[in-house]
Amino acid sequence: MSMPSQEPDGPGAGDDTASAVGAPAPLDRTPDLGPEPGREPEPASAEVPPSPRSGWKAVSLIPHDCKEPPASLADDLAQATWATVSAPWHPSLLSRSAAVPRIESLDSPVPPAPREIRIVPEGHLQRLPSGYMTQAEDAGAVVLEAGGDRAALVSKIQELLGAVGTPETSDDPGMIAAADDFLALGTARWMVRDLASAMGHEAAVNEEALSREVLAGADAWQACDRPTAVNRLRAAFEVLTQAREKFYPVDAYIVDLCLLDPELPPGSLAGPLDAHLAISFIAPARAIEAQAAGDPAGLERLRAAIDEGWADVAGGTYAEPEDLLLPLESVLWQFRRGAEVYRAHLDDRSVETYARRRFGLHPHVPQVAKRFGLRYAVHLGFDAGRFPVRPEPKRLWESPDGSNLESILRPPMAADRPSQGMLLPWRLAATMRNDHVATLPLAHWPTPVASWYLDVRRSAGYSPVLGRWVTLNDYFHLTDRPYETFRPDPDSYIDPYLTQALANRDRRPISRSARHHRLRAGLDATAWLRAMALAIPGVPAPAGGNEAAEGLPSTDAAEATLEAGDHPSAGREIEALQVAWAGRLAVAIAGAGARESAEARPGYLVLNPAGVPRRVAVMLADAPPGLHPEGPLRASQAIDGGVAAVVDVPAFGFAWIPAAAGAEPSPAPEPGVSAAGRILRNESIEVEIDESTGGIRAVMAVGESTARLGQQLVLNGLGKDDDKPAISQMKAESFQVDHDGPALVQATSKGSLVDPRGGLRLAGFTQRYRLWTGRPMLELDVTIHDIHRAAIDRMQGPAALREPWKYALACRWAWPDPGSMIRRTVFEAAELTELEQVSTPGCVDVSTRSQRTAIVFGGLPHHRRHGTRMLDTLLVAGMEEERSFRLGVVLDLEFPFQASADMLTPAPVVRTTTGPPPQGPRGWLIFLDQRSVAVTHVSFAETTGEDRPWGLVVHLIETAGHSSRCRVRFFRNPTWARQVDFQGDTVLDLSFEGDGVLVDLSPNEMARVEVTLG
Repeated sequence: MSMPSQEPDGPGAGDDTASAVGAPAPLDRTPDLGPEPGREPEPASAEVPPSPRSGWKAVSLIPHDCKEPPASLADDLAQATWATVSAPWHPSLLSRSAAVPRIESLDSPVPPAPREIRIVPEGHLQRLPSGYMTQAEDAGAVVLEAGGDRAALVSKIQELLGAVGTPETSDDPGMIAAADDFLALGTARWMVRDLASAMGHEAAVNEEALSREVLAGADAWQACDRPTAVNRLRAAFEVLTQAREKFYPVDAYIVDLCLLDPELPPGSLAGPLDAHLAISFIAPARAIEAQAAGDPAGLERLRAAIDEGWADVAGGTYAEPEDLLLPLESVLWQFRRGAEVYRAHLDDRSVETYARRRFGLHPHVPQVAKRFGLRYAVHLGFDAGRFPVRPEPKRLWESPDGSNLESILRPPMAADRPSQGMLLPWRLAATMRNDHVATLPLAHWPTPVASWYLDVRRSAGYSPVLGRWVTLNDYFHLTDRPYETFRPDPDSYIDPYLTQALANRDRRPISRSARHHRLRAGLDATAWLRAMALAIPGVPAPAGGNEAAEGLPSTDAAEATLEAGDHPSAGREIEALQVAWAGRLAVAIAGAGARESAEARPGYLVLNPAGVPRRVAVMLADAPPGLHPEGPLRASQAIDGGVAAVVDVPAFGFAWIPAAAGAEPSPAPEPGVSAAGRILRNESIEVEIDESTGGIRAVMAVGESTARLGQQLVLNGLGKDDDKPAISQMKAESFQVDHDGPALVQATSKGSLVDPRGGLRLAGFTQRYRLWTGRPMLELDVTIHDIHRAAIDRMQGPAALREPWKYALACRWAWPDPGSMIRRTVFEAAELTELEQVSTPGCVDVSTRSQRTAIVFGGLPHHRRHGTRMLDTLLVAGMEEERSFRLGVVLDLEFPFQASADMLTPAPVVRTTTGPPPQGPRGWLIFLDQRSVAVTHVSFAETTGEDRPWGLVVHLIETAGHSSRCRVRFFRNPTWARQVDFQGDTVLDLSFEGDGVLVDLSPNEMARVEVTLG
């Protein structure tokens, strides 16, 4: 279900006639005149029977009379039908009528009679029976065509009947509002008529009582007696409500959802709030912030409406980014920042209902939202994307960990589409027949809205004719909590992010995600460096954390810059912070003073901010080329730019290596890497480069005879070749081995992508293959250059905007076994997928019974499967400007998230004047005994719960889908520990013994742990 966009699209799609009519004036809410829901109309028995009336009679001839319209109903026909039905209910016309207007079928009307005005939607006179126009002329009846402009139609009929003068031309706002209410009554009567028909109760409306109240009210209006006119109107609306209650005597709930966007102009809240009728705003916190800045008076009205109980705000996040493609910590920041902004601008309130206009659904939403205090959810997307739709209006939406949110699932009707007005009674009848709680959501922007919506809203101000209008919060409170749950798998959600980015002419639709992941990993690494530098004894805490005093941006400011999308500024800030805190941590590890020992010597401290043990490749500044393996140093090699070293570093730990070779050199190690022809090899991986293509011919484990994986570059969408899709050919032009050990083996292939139909060179490429000794990852750097204009035009053409996966330059992976299972990482957990379009910025794991091969994307999020044996990783699509990309391949890794962390997390190197540290050349600061549990964040807390001293905050997530008890050990013994939600409220106190804290996790559970160390 696709909701309408902010701008109207096509004829009748927006409320073009509403602009001609003008926004209806708000109902007069004075106690003696406005609608009073608790006040009953005067009983009919007290009325004096009216004398017979003379005058014209209005008859509306409409299509689909008492029949459900097709879903493809045109908006212009629906708008004209609405005007046809409602215009005769203007009080100036009713006061000159012999009866209330009738509705007849356009295809089978009764013969025309004298003094009748028969109104037909514009452009549909030909649907009348043959000779009907002649019959009308002979009978003295008038046939009019009605366009979508109701005000113009009312004026035309007024001229025909001579309805001029007071009060028709009055500029009294009260009289104008009452006239608009009569018109809304006509719309309500039409909808109740269709609703009764849909429910099998065609004669539900008491036509005699309705006529009496309507005509008496019109006469009072004509006499400028507004109080009497309004009271009669109220009674007429009550007649319609009683008709609905005959076949549905309990509440049907209408939930009005107004979408707010940060880009909307100031004052956008005015229209939706004018009606003083229950409404819920779906607004990210940034939209509330924008309205607060541009329209403080409007926001004050919103706060007052929330206080009075007829408005609320649903949202949850600060902005509406591509949650499924973001690192978990970025998602948590969005919720955290959103809660702060909501509280700042809504009188210290936070939202209770998770909802987004832009697609943001994924399986972990209930878990994350609940940990930030949200209780309900709108399980819908209002722009694009695919998500599961249930037949019932409510269920408990459950995350993999068992957390759930009471959620509304019913897709809304578009209240800015004229056609939806004709469908509304039938949708309402369906929910009344089939649902335990009749529920009908409406969705729209503040403006424009459909004309029928304004009428229905005015009607609800008098009486719940069609149903009871409620806010989202009231809907959840007034209806029973469901007991059924539903737990969609990740494949149930397909995001629209790439298509949207191309439509917006984003110049980094693919690489933006990769850059964000790299920067986020750098920021999280900086948070760990800072936490350890402040927590290890010997560094003042918390005063040592004053970054501003040292001219540095705060980590919080750098995080805000990153999540706002300013990647260049964020990169500079994170780099400066990382260098500063790595230096501080190196000092803390070394101790307060220089190491006074004959063994002390200069060296390098390599830091590992990742929660996985790593064999990292680092560059050592100013190191001599003759470093021998010693302690954590596995190998070194002089290359362009310095000395490259491979160092073993514990998870969340450090390793110290000397800056110069020792007096007694170590024995020469066995060669770990080698290059033989086009075959590169280290201790665990063997890679063969294809001679003709320059791509990967085979990736396999050492000792295997069958390739696990192959790779080429392809440009899709070239057209047809012998009635088959034409795909570019990858042709090698050169190959050379750049380095052949002892630490690094690296080779480079260069070539072109050509069109197979004529040999046109479409692009040039350079692929660099890199294996480090002992490191279980093949690193692949891809650079694209000189893309031909013809290829660019195809990638930016109209077809590519609709299906960018089919018109992109991609890295194609292939494997031999069509029965392989394909799993993608979703927030660190590997989930089976059968989708054609695969979204994951982390890894795809290709598994057989005995082998697991992980393709690591480094933040590149968009992929497309071809059959059962191939996967394309998109590199260039649309207006993408990036031309350099890094990917990786890892063999037989049980938990693929570890490869992503290894690729993205930096390993800072700090030059030290003395060493090794007192603890030894290698050590850990935090240790986790469960490899299936990922640590996504470590930070320093100046105070911990209940005003306890300083400590650390750790975020954990279980990734294997099994319950787990993990022991988190720290460099010093904790004095207290607790698990909290993301608002800081205690979930439970945790057991600790010695240097370890025990944490029990359910499958896929996220946990925030506070540990007091001070």
